[in-house]
Amino acid sequence: MPLYFIAITLPEEISMRIKSLKLEIAEKYEAKHALKLPAHITLQIPFKIPETEEEKLIEALQGFAKTQNNFQVELKDFGRFGQKVIFINIEDHKELINLHKDLQAILHKNFSFKKHETFSKIHPHISIASRDLHYKEFPKAWADFKTRKFTDSFLVKNFSLLKHNGKVWENCIDIYFN
Repeated sequence: MPLYFIAITLPEEISMRIKSLKLEIAEKYEAKHALKLPAHITLQIPFKIPETEEEKLIEALQGFAKTQNNFQVELKDFGRFGQKVIFINIEDHKELINLHKDLQAILHKNFSFKKHETFSKIHPHISIASRDLHYKEFPKAWADFKTRKFTDSFLVKNFSLLKHNGKVWENCIDIYFN
Protein backbone atom coordinates (compact mmCIF):
# COMPACT_ATOMS: atom_id res chain seq x y z
CA MET A 1 0.00 0.00 0.00
CA PRO A 2 1.24 3.49 -0.78
CA LEU A 3 2.37 5.83 1.98
CA TYR A 4 0.82 9.30 2.15
CA PHE A 5 0.99 12.33 4.39
CA ILE A 6 -0.75 15.69 4.49
CA ALA A 7 1.09 18.95 5.04
CA ILE A 8 1.14 22.65 4.39
CA THR A 9 4.02 23.24 2.00
CA LEU A 10 5.66 26.63 2.04
CA PRO A 11 5.98 29.22 -0.72
CA GLU A 12 9.06 28.73 -2.91
CA GLU A 13 10.98 31.74 -1.59
CA ILE A 14 10.65 30.60 2.04
CA SER A 15 11.30 26.97 1.07
CA MET A 16 14.61 27.98 -0.48
CA ARG A 17 15.66 29.82 2.70
CA ILE A 18 14.81 26.74 4.74
CA LYS A 19 16.56 24.41 2.33
CA SER A 20 19.76 26.43 2.74
CA LEU A 21 19.50 25.91 6.52
CA LYS A 22 18.97 22.17 6.02
CA LEU A 23 22.00 22.05 3.70
CA GLU A 24 24.09 23.90 6.28
CA ILE A 25 23.11 21.35 8.95
CA ALA A 26 23.83 18.47 6.58
CA GLU A 27 27.28 19.89 5.84
CA LYS A 28 28.26 20.91 9.39
CA TYR A 29 26.56 18.16 11.41
CA GLU A 30 26.02 15.32 8.91
CA ALA A 31 22.25 15.31 9.42
CA LYS A 32 20.63 14.90 6.00
CA HIS A 33 17.22 13.37 6.72
CA ALA A 34 15.37 16.72 6.73
CA LEU A 35 16.48 17.24 3.11
CA LYS A 36 14.27 14.33 2.00
CA LEU A 37 11.16 16.41 2.62
CA PRO A 38 10.07 19.79 1.31
CA ALA A 39 9.73 22.54 3.92
CA HIS A 40 6.35 21.82 5.47
CA ILE A 41 4.03 21.89 8.45
CA THR A 42 2.62 18.42 9.12
CA LEU A 43 -1.16 18.11 9.37
CA GLN A 44 -1.34 14.29 9.15
CA ILE A 45 1.62 12.03 9.79
CA PRO A 46 2.39 9.28 7.24
CA PHE A 47 -0.37 6.71 6.74
CA LYS A 48 -1.18 3.90 4.38
CA ILE A 49 -4.40 3.36 2.47
CA PRO A 50 -5.04 1.16 -0.56
CA GLU A 51 -4.27 2.96 -3.81
CA THR A 52 -7.85 2.22 -4.84
CA GLU A 53 -8.95 4.65 -2.09
CA GLU A 54 -6.75 7.53 -3.26
CA GLU A 55 -9.57 9.15 -5.24
CA LYS A 56 -11.91 8.87 -2.22
CA LEU A 57 -9.20 10.49 -0.07
CA ILE A 58 -8.74 13.37 -2.51
CA GLU A 59 -12.51 13.94 -2.70
CA ALA A 60 -12.80 13.96 1.11
CA LEU A 61 -9.89 16.42 1.36
CA GLN A 62 -11.34 18.68 -1.33
CA GLY A 63 -14.73 18.71 0.40
CA PHE A 64 -13.03 19.55 3.70
CA ALA A 65 -10.93 22.31 2.13
CA LYS A 66 -14.07 24.06 0.85
CA THR A 67 -14.99 24.73 4.50
CA GLN A 68 -11.64 26.36 5.34
CA ASN A 69 -10.52 29.98 5.17
CA ASN A 70 -7.09 31.36 4.34
CA PHE A 71 -4.96 32.44 7.32
CA GLN A 72 -1.56 33.95 7.97
CA VAL A 73 1.37 32.03 9.51
CA GLU A 74 4.25 33.84 11.20
CA LEU A 75 7.64 32.11 11.47
CA LYS A 76 10.01 33.26 14.19
CA ASP A 77 13.41 31.93 15.26
CA PHE A 78 14.23 28.34 16.28
CA GLY A 79 13.17 25.72 18.78
CA ARG A 80 13.93 22.11 19.59
CA PHE A 81 12.42 18.84 20.69
CA GLY A 82 14.75 17.13 23.14
CA GLN A 83 18.18 16.33 21.75
CA LYS A 84 16.99 15.27 18.28
CA VAL A 85 15.01 17.90 16.40
CA ILE A 86 15.71 21.54 15.58
CA PHE A 87 12.89 23.50 13.99
CA ILE A 88 11.60 26.90 12.98
CA ASN A 89 8.98 28.19 15.43
CA ILE A 90 5.48 29.12 14.34
CA GLU A 91 3.97 31.99 16.29
CA ASP A 92 0.36 31.88 17.50
CA HIS A 93 -0.52 28.56 15.89
CA LYS A 94 -4.17 28.38 16.99
CA GLU A 95 -5.38 28.33 13.36
CA LEU A 96 -3.09 25.38 12.56
CA ILE A 97 -4.24 23.45 15.62
CA ASN A 98 -7.88 23.97 14.63
CA LEU A 99 -7.17 22.96 11.02
CA HIS A 100 -5.45 19.78 12.26
CA LYS A 101 -8.30 18.93 14.65
CA ASP A 102 -10.97 19.41 11.97
CA LEU A 103 -8.93 17.46 9.40
CA GLN A 104 -8.52 14.57 11.85
CA ALA A 105 -12.30 14.38 12.29
CA ILE A 106 -12.82 14.11 8.52
CA LEU A 107 -10.08 11.50 8.08
CA HIS A 108 -11.30 9.32 10.95
CA LYS A 109 -14.88 9.53 9.69
CA ASN A 110 -13.88 8.29 6.21
CA PHE A 111 -10.83 6.04 6.77
CA SER A 112 -9.47 3.49 9.22
CA PHE A 113 -6.01 4.51 10.33
CA LYS A 114 -3.80 2.40 12.53
CA LYS A 115 -3.02 3.80 15.97
CA HIS A 116 0.55 4.74 14.97
CA GLU A 117 -0.84 6.72 12.01
CA THR A 118 -2.75 9.20 14.16
CA PHE A 119 -1.90 11.90 16.64
CA SER A 120 -4.33 14.11 18.48
CA LYS A 121 -2.01 16.91 19.63
CA ILE A 122 0.33 18.82 17.40
CA HIS A 123 3.03 21.39 17.97
CA PRO A 124 3.21 23.12 14.59
CA HIS A 125 6.80 23.64 13.44
CA ILE A 126 9.11 23.31 10.44
CA SER A 127 11.92 20.81 11.02
CA ILE A 128 15.39 21.66 9.78
CA ALA A 129 17.22 18.78 11.54
CA SER A 130 15.62 15.59 12.75
CA ARG A 131 16.11 11.89 13.36
CA ASP A 132 19.65 11.56 12.00
CA LEU A 133 21.14 14.46 13.99
CA HIS A 134 23.58 12.49 16.17
CA TYR A 135 23.29 13.11 19.91
CA LYS A 136 26.99 14.11 20.03
CA GLU A 137 26.40 16.75 17.35
CA PHE A 138 23.14 18.09 18.76
CA PRO A 139 24.67 20.42 21.42
CA LYS A 140 26.87 22.08 18.78
CA ALA A 141 24.01 22.41 16.31
CA TRP A 142 21.63 23.78 18.94
CA ALA A 143 24.28 26.27 20.16
CA ASP A 144 24.57 27.40 16.53
CA PHE A 145 20.80 27.94 16.07
CA LYS A 146 19.29 28.82 19.47
CA THR A 147 20.19 32.52 19.26
CA ARG A 148 19.87 32.94 15.49
CA LYS A 149 17.04 35.02 14.14
CA PHE A 150 14.60 33.88 11.48
CA THR A 151 11.41 35.71 10.56
CA ASP A 152 9.01 35.30 7.69
CA SER A 153 5.30 34.89 7.07
CA PHE A 154 2.98 33.52 4.45
CA LEU A 155 -0.70 33.10 3.68
CA VAL A 156 -1.97 29.53 4.04
CA LYS A 157 -4.51 28.95 1.30
CA ASN A 158 -4.06 25.23 0.70
CA PHE A 159 -2.48 22.01 1.90
CA SER A 160 -0.85 19.18 0.00
CA LEU A 161 -1.32 15.44 -0.17
CA LEU A 162 2.13 13.90 -0.54
CA LYS A 163 2.88 10.35 -1.64
CA HIS A 164 6.09 8.40 -1.14
CA ASN A 165 7.55 6.99 -4.36
CA GLY A 166 9.89 4.56 -2.58
CA LYS A 167 12.72 7.08 -2.28
CA VAL A 168 11.29 10.54 -1.64
CA TRP A 169 8.00 12.30 -0.99
CA GLU A 170 6.30 13.74 -4.06
CA ASN A 171 3.42 16.18 -4.20
CA CYS A 172 0.34 14.20 -5.25
CA ILE A 173 -2.08 17.16 -5.27
CA ASP A 174 -2.48 20.65 -3.80
CA ILE A 175 -5.90 21.17 -2.27
CA TYR A 176 -7.09 24.78 -2.01
CA PHE A 177 -9.41 26.33 0.56
CA ASN A 178 -12.86 27.69 -0.36
